[in-house]
Amino acid sequence: MAQHFLLSAASRTLSLRSIYKAGEDAAYETFCQMRWPETDGEAVCPCCGFDEVYKITTRRKFKCKACHHQFSVTSGTIFASRKMDFVDLLAAICIIVNASKGVSMVQLSRDLDCQYKTAFVLAHKLREAMAQEVHTGEVLEGHVEIDGAFFGGHIRPENAKADRKDRRLKQHQTGKRRVVIAMREREGRTLPFVGHSETEGVALANENVSRLSTMSADEASHWDELHMGWHVDRVNHSEIYSDHGKHTRLC
Repeated sequence: MAQHFLLSAASRTLSLRSIYKAGEDAAYETFCQMRWPETDGEAVCPCCGFDEVYKITTRRKFKCKACHHQFSVTSGTIFASRKMDFVDLLAAICIIVNASKGVSMVQLSRDLDCQYKTAFVLAHKLREAMAQEVHTGEVLEGHVEIDGAFFGGHIRPENAKADRKDRRLKQHQTGKRRVVIAMREREGRTLPFVGHSETEGVALANENVSRLSTMSADEASHWDELHMGWHVDRVNHSEIYSDHGKHTRLC
């Protein structure tokens, strides 16, 4: 039996050990490469777009030769006005994206040797950036599996059973609950979206799934509309988790 890809060495493309071994200067260069990939890491003024700048090496800043605006590699990003070292920021990204089952803020604060509040804000910045990522017209093909999972909006129940409210009712919701809708090609790409209800997945499928594709979904009634555009296999999770390789629980 062939080894699963996630267990192979090819899947380990980012490691905490390599980040700290490379050091602060290498982490700074990595941020430059991520910020300005079109110019191979060379700074571009965010105000006027001019690509010739003076380097202020003592403060790791740049000054535009055209408009004289001073900026850094993190200006205008979620890391603006940062106080942490670049190697720690890169390590935080590594810890969060590499965690197979998520990571708590207490654990992150211990790994980075920072305050809990610092880890909390940093992790939420990264999550917000991932949630707001704009998909550039990607279209999934082949066999596509779609499903959603709800997160947040928990209401702590009262101690006395008689005082507890039915948290399933709309009037008892906090409004903070969100659903992550994921569409995945069989052995291919995955497109995640954040919305308020799983019903939004139908419109997202119309925009991001080829009409020549086939799809898999669970027995939720809102997925019935998918049959108007695709051949859809349905999986009844009350009876079976997976039906001959057809999965919908992606989140």
